[in-house]
Parts: sequence; C-alpha cells; structure tokens
Amino acid sequence: MRRRPAARIERGRAAERAWRETGVAETIPAVGPDGGDVAMPLREAYEFYGTARGAVPNYVNAFAVQSFAYTAPFDAIGAARLIEEPTLIVHSENALAPALARKFGGELREPAEMTWLTSSGQIDFYDDPILIGQAADLIAAFFNRVLQPRA
Repeated sequence: MRRRPAARIERGRAAERAWRETGVAETIPAVGPDGGDVAMPLREAYEFYGTARGAVPNYVNAFAVQSFAYTAPFDAIGAARLIEEPTLIVHSENALAPALARKFGGELREPAEMTWLTSSGQIDFYDDPILIGQAADLIAAFFNRVLQPRA
C-alpha cells in the first residue's frame, strides 16, 4: 500500500503512542509477494527477504509501524552535505532510485565518487558474487587512493 510521507509519519506516530500506552508494537510484514500493506512494497525485496534466497534463521518478516515516524521524514540528500569522510557510491541504473543516488552523490563533499555497474536490480548487490567482487575491488582502489598518507 503506497502512502504519502505525511500519512506514513502520522501512522507511525499513532503506532508509537499505542506502543507507549500498551507496550505492544504494531507490526506489518516487511515484504510480501504482492505488495500491499508492507514496509518494502517491491517485488524484488520480497524475492530476496521473503524466499529462501535471503533466508537466515533469525529473520522475522516484520516491521514496527512506529518506525515510519522516523524513517519517512529522513532527508538523505540533506545528510549527504554533512558527510565529511571520503565516500564512494557504487550503484546501477537498475538498482533502487538511480536519480536519487546521483542527487545524493552531487551533494557529497570531496573526495567523493560515483561508479556505475551493471545489475539486474538492487538486490544483486547483496548476493551476486561477480557484482560484489567488482564493487569490493572498486571500494578497495578508492580507499587506497584517497587514504594514502600525504607527504
């Protein structure tokens, strides 16, 4: 179920008030096969978190609704301006929100770089050994370059 940020924030605040009064946290599924009232309404997220592909013994497919009060208003673009450490973004045109990744990267202080790899989607970065290897090599090269002691 797609909700406007204001509606999600208010839903989260109401859930937090109820939790404070009762001690019971309202939850919804983190993922579901057909979207619906879930935290991550992406089929690709379900195909990882909701199947054996991403299964781990202690995983619970639940999201505390009160978290919306904190996650929905988060301003990642504004936060980019506050990052003072060297930053490399490794992304893909097929991953989640490439336009927002570009905008975020454009707000970072130097040294900062963006590198684009080819993936089928977002989740490939979690478990595709070739893509992970490419990203790890890029990250190592970036940090070796920018963190070298200056003479």
